Order: sequence, then C-alpha cells, then structure tokens
Amino acid sequence: MFKRILVPTDGSECAALGTRYAVALAQKHKASLLGIHVVDVKFLEGPFLRDLSASLGTAPYVNYQGNIAMLLEERGQAALETFRDACEAVGVPCDTAQVTGIVPRAIVEKAELADLIVMGIGGEHSEFLEGLMGSTTEAVIRRASQPVLVTSVDTPGATRFLVAYDGSNHARHALKAAVSIATGWKMPLHLLSVGGEEAQAAIDEARNYLQAYEVEVDYICREGDPDDIIVRYADECGADLLVMGAYGHSKVRELVVGSTTTYAINHAPCPVLLTR
Repeated sequence: MFKRILVPTDGSECAALGTRYAVALAQKHKASLLGIHVVDVKFLEGPFLRDLSASLGTAPYVNYQGNIAMLLEERGQAALETFRDACEAVGVPCDTAQVTGIVPRAIVEKAELADLIVMGIGGEHSEFLEGLMGSTTEAVIRRASQPVLVTSVDTPGATRFLVAYDGSNHARHALKAAVSIATGWKMPLHLLSVGGEEAQAAIDEARNYLQAYEVEVDYICREGDPDDIIVRYADECGADLLVMGAYGHSKVRELVVGSTTTYAINHAPCPVLLTR
C-alpha cells in the first residue's frame, strides 16, 4: 500500500523518532523514503529580522538575512544527512530535499506524489509541548490529502490494529486504509464505534464492507465520550496502530467541545494513522 513515504525532519529528537519508524515501515513495505527539511520563511522576513536586531541592540540588516539563511540551510543539511545515514544503514532507498517556505504548506506540497506522511508527535520545540502535538503536525494533518501517521514510538508493532469508525466520509477512508494494511500484514482488526443506535448502524455498514476481505475483525460498540473510549480501548486491546478519520467536525465545534483527533494523538498509547 505504501511505496513512497514522506518524512519531514528538523533535526529534533522527535523528528529522528519519526525517521526510525518510517525506516522500519519502509523495510516492511519495501518502500522508498523522501526526507524533507523546510527552511521556515518567516525567519527570513523583514519584521522578524527587525525584531531580532532590536532585541540585540544592534543596527538592523548587518547581513543578518544572509547569515541566518546560511545557518538555517546548514542545519537543514545536517538533519538530512542524519536522515540519509539512517536509511543507508539498513538499505532503504531514499531521496532528500530542502525547500524554503511556510513549513506545513511546503510539506503538503512535497507529499503530493507520496502515499503516506510520517511525523513524530512534536518537533524542534517538543520539549516545551510535554508530549503534545505541535502546530506544524496539526496543520499538515488538516491540509494533507494523503494519510498522516503520527508516532511517539520508533518501531511499528505487528499484533493488531484498531480503527475508530463513525460512518463519516473521513472514517470510511480510514476503514479502507486499515483493512488494506491489516490484509497485507495478515493481522486482526478491531473496529470500534461509540454511541447508541448510530454506532450500531456504523458497525453494520462496516461489517457489510469488510465481508469481501479475508481479515479477522472484532466489532465493538460502546457508549460514552468518544475521546475517552477510543483511547481507553486502544490501551485495553493492546493496539499497535489506531486508524481514524481526521477532524471530521467543523472548527467551530472543535473550539467549543474539542477535537477527538487531537485528543487521540495526544493520549493514544500507540501511533495514530489519520485519513481525510
């Protein structure tokens, strides 16, 4: 299913974790990797440089732009060199690219010819996030048409997958991705739907779809808060991967009641594969 995997890297430990996971995944799928580093364009813009020079108490534009660009590019090349070393160490074919732009937008554009994006849960500022998802990761998930896998571990598990299913369009894409992986890996699949009659209807719909596939499926219907139920069941069944649709509700609703997607990424005991 995944033959071309995009891996953003900024040289951070979280990015290195995502790289290790992607390398192991590429070995399993006989896939190639594309490592990308984005030089953040906002660090090269005039307002940022004026603020920097003012804080340092020096005259603005004493070649700051050229020096900062050079330092950022050198850091990016170092991150990509580490990425290449990780791939070459196990014989995974890879390409690398360094671009300048708005970080999430550049990642999504570069992923247009990729089958999957793999990201660590944080980034270069992850030490300040206390294990929570970074803004770049969230922006990529919201923009990307490809599945995005967010991980806080560096080794893919191979016991069972869990798909959270509510019958929405995004969830249907997640179901297709989950059954494709489970079939290819010859792994059992747990399908969880949360709620009352609507949840049971979603399970019946999924059961009808999955009859065409040779995959062992356990169907679970539970009531309660979807955020808590999904994360708790992922831990209970020992899922190695949680597959779900990404951001199925409006941003207004998410501001009021929160996002199940964000909660799952931040609290699930396993990597999360998100589809739109």
